[in-house]
Amino acid sequence: MIPNLAQLAERARTSGERPALFAAGRVIDYRELARRANETERGLEALGIRSGDVAAVLLENGLAFAEILHAVAQTGVTLLPLNARLTPRELAFQLEESGARILIHGSGSLADLAAESAALIDASKSPDRFEVDPDDTPALAAAAAAPGETPAQRPQIDPARTLALVYTSGTTGSPKGALLSQRNLFWNAIGSAMHLGTLPEDRWLVCLPLFHVGGLSILLRAALYGSAAILHERFDPERVNRALDDEGVTLVSWVPTMLERVLDARDGRRAPRSLRCVLLGGGPAPRGLIERARSQGFPIAATYGLTEASSQVATQLPTRAESAGAAGLRPIFGTQLNTIDEAGKSVRGRPGEILVRGPTVMEGYWNRPVESEQALRGGWLHTGDIGVLDATGALEVLERRCDLIISGGENIYPSEIERVLLEHPAVVEAAVGGRADADYGRRPVAWLVAASGQRLDPAEIRGFCLDRLAGYKIPVEFAVVDALPRNATGKLLREQIT
Repeated sequence: MIPNLAQLAERARTSGERPALFAAGRVIDYRELARRANETERGLEALGIRSGDVAAVLLENGLAFAEILHAVAQTGVTLLPLNARLTPRELAFQLEESGARILIHGSGSLADLAAESAALIDASKSPDRFEVDPDDTPALAAAAAAPGETPAQRPQIDPARTLALVYTSGTTGSPKGALLSQRNLFWNAIGSAMHLGTLPEDRWLVCLPLFHVGGLSILLRAALYGSAAILHERFDPERVNRALDDEGVTLVSWVPTMLERVLDARDGRRAPRSLRCVLLGGGPAPRGLIERARSQGFPIAATYGLTEASSQVATQLPTRAESAGAAGLRPIFGTQLNTIDEAGKSVRGRPGEILVRGPTVMEGYWNRPVESEQALRGGWLHTGDIGVLDATGALEVLERRCDLIISGGENIYPSEIERVLLEHPAVVEAAVGGRADADYGRRPVAWLVAASGQRLDPAEIRGFCLDRLAGYKIPVEFAVVDALPRNATGKLLREQIT
């Protein structure tokens, strides 16, 4: 039986004075974090929340979120992290389907959102609501009927117990709740450590939202490694740059739009030598952006991950070398990759659907037996993503299968066209989708955002593409827009523009 992720008691005993969290201007060491998690655990128990129950959290990044995460990790309660950018109806769907017993939320607009969401659920199924300060949980701790120490010896939590129920974004249909167990998240932390290494002085900057598996997993990794996390309430490129320069950040996870905004705000300043890895995920990044970052000394490691595999699946080794290009991604320790064609046969050297197998892969989707069986058939997670796996086992991610454009029998990958468009000096953002066509089935269409002070001429952009793309790949229309729709992590919401 593997250890579970409830490591705070051991950390408090062996590394109590080491910093665990930097949050809201405070430094919280492991002894203090363990005490706070224990108080939160007692508060949940006093409110009737027991092992196996679902506790939903609608909070900004903050100390309270971290305390609740560690409390549920050591009790067997399942955490349901909620995206505050969703509508009340979308949140009500997740709350009702999950059977959440309690909804812990912030004040102000988050309290209003929680109330509106709960009101859409039948009263007999609606969760209790409990308001907390995002930077503390005194109210939750005070809910305990009587103060006292949490028992030093807890029963060993079953590694198969679901720790987090994380809903997918729903870009391929209605959102589905991925069941991530203690085992899944433990092995993702181990696999990441084996790939990137760990150092006693590591500080991982968390500016991804904690309702996203990428942000959530960082807090769990840090506690397992005994390193520290620097927690930002939201992404702010100016604040990120101050943290990089002044707070000893060694690792950070971004999506391409975040990296671009950090570089723009940095105005040419080189990355600090303390920064040893920038995990860059959320979809293929423009080659020019990666080269720009590396030319300024940013150690970029492109990564491929997904909720259903507890975050990281395959990652480059970080490098500061501008000439390193976009080398293949290697699976993290314990993870296996395969690519298959339409007939289900393994393929190498050409595009196929990416399959993932290993201890990080989810237990299934909550209350979705048919979808779970389909996604996990044959012992592999069928991701729906398209990639090329070479003879050495290195992966290049191309596209989501649902984004693939089949035009006149030819496969067109939107990300390939987007990379070309982003090479144009006047284009700052680009998205490509498919439009129905009577003759070809579908034809590519592009949406572009102009760089500041620039004007985009569709005819000139088309000429730019003619030198770089086959004719059938060139968009039939170039629409100039003010902004592209993205989710809270900066991932393009392609379905909203097609």
